[in-house]
Amino acid sequence: MQYEAPKFNEKDNPNIPHDTNHWRELRTMLVYLAITVAAVWALIEAIVQTLPYTVSLPREKQWFGFVGKEITAGQNAHPNPKITALATRLGKRMNLPDTLITVYISEEAVATVLAHEMAHIKHRDPLRSMSRGVLYRAVAALFGSETQMHALAGIGSLKYSRDMERAADNVAIEAIAKEYGSVGGAVQLFDALEKVQQKYHAGNGIAWLITHPDTRERQANVARIAKQSGFPATAAKLPNIWQSKQPDAP
Repeated sequence: MQYEAPKFNEKDNPNIPHDTNHWRELRTMLVYLAITVAAVWALIEAIVQTLPYTVSLPREKQWFGFVGKEITAGQNAHPNPKITALATRLGKRMNLPDTLITVYISEEAVATVLAHEMAHIKHRDPLRSMSRGVLYRAVAALFGSETQMHALAGIGSLKYSRDMERAADNVAIEAIAKEYGSVGGAVQLFDALEKVQQKYHAGNGIAWLITHPDTRERQANVARIAKQSGFPATAAKLPNIWQSKQPDAP
């Protein structure tokens, strides 16, 4: 004796809605997703922007100073000839590699780098950058989508990094112009940086996937600020006295 399972027409089930608009459901879901992403982004940025007002520089040094020491130790252990300027700035700490001293031929160029790094400290950029990365990673872990969130957070952080570099450039250019009466040091700095990048075939990446603005953009920015503020662009004149103290200086 054979039995056959009774056939049931799903259309007769009153508990299943039959007028479902799948595109409407998809749009609603996307809207909720966009609102969630915007809310998370706004919350993270609010925290990042207010941190410098709640965490003092001495406290930053106490909490995060070890990070700068680790970065410095790593750079000393594995020196990179492509790096012509690097400073770890967490907790008012700046460490400049020997390449910074030997590659630039004028005091004004070295002063431009120092002014740039000091601007990062003034703007509390290291604290903002590190906290932004930590918060995005925490959100990624919370939603269980670390790979995708890390990729999106990474691209977003690169944009903020470029913006911070531009702001630090602006401060440095104005500082050396007022100190030395010319933006020649900044001009020489970015000319030297461009030569180093050409030598090592660096700096040709996709604009939105790099941490710093394109060097040609930075050169144009020097010219723009000089023109707008009336700063002379005469050549740097003071020799790099630190270069002469290097035993292996060319």
